[in-house]
Amino acid sequence: MTSRIGRARDWADHQDRATRRGAAIDAWQRYRAVDGPLQSALLSLYFLVAVIPALLVVESHVERNADALSNRIVHHYGLSRQTAELVHGVFAGDRAHPLGSALLAIGGALFFGLGFGRVLQLVHARAWGLDLPRRESDQLRFALVLLGIYGLLLVLLVQLNEVHGVPGWALAPAWVAGLVAFFVWAPWFLTHGQLAARDVLPGAGLTALGLVVLMIASSYVMQLWLDLYARDYGGFGVVMAIYFWLAFSSAVIVWAAAISPALAQRRELRR
Repeated sequence: MTSRIGRARDWADHQDRATRRGAAIDAWQRYRAVDGPLQSALLSLYFLVAVIPALLVVESHVERNADALSNRIVHHYGLSRQTAELVHGVFAGDRAHPLGSALLAIGGALFFGLGFGRVLQLVHARAWGLDLPRRESDQLRFALVLLGIYGLLLVLLVQLNEVHGVPGWALAPAWVAGLVAFFVWAPWFLTHGQLAARDVLPGAGLTALGLVVLMIASSYVMQLWLDLYARDYGGFGVVMAIYFWLAFSSAVIVWAAAISPALAQRRELRR
């Protein structure tokens, strides 16, 4: 068994990186080098505990109805009555302690949310083999990347509030363009300009396409997805379903980040 594994590794290491097969193997090796599953789990966890609470606080201050967000989720995905009640229990608030909720959201963003940018930095640095010493000024970079995430989510909230009767695929090109811009800027910014826009553009494009596909797919499968978990685990099942959907999105981000250097190397070798 050990000899077979050794031969398989030797075969993979000797594949020409200028070919599609070699580039695919290179991307897989880079994905393993960055601990892809672990980084994906961290991204989704930071998003769940830092970004979503802040989103709920913002929504509660924008909308007079405390159930506005949960009502939109229920209506958008056509959830069953039982699942809808659980979603209301998870997302709705009574505004009894608005200041306390805001402070908790800010604290969570500062303590956990900055880790989102740190993970993105680690993933790209390891995938590209960059030497990035830790700097205190990086905390500001992580905060700005987090603000970018909040900005994208606020645009999504505005879309849900103001745009009605428009199918999700009709807005897909705009979302692809916005996400490509963000995922080109973020790696360049987090690596202190060591990555050129051309180098990270393929990964940014794949990230944007993958996330938009998940957004469109959620319109068709989220009802069954939430009902499945809510039926077995109740309100905690709603949280689990959301977390696993975030994990799918995070996996797309990490996977695409590992592909960019493999494609860049293939392009250089083919020259």
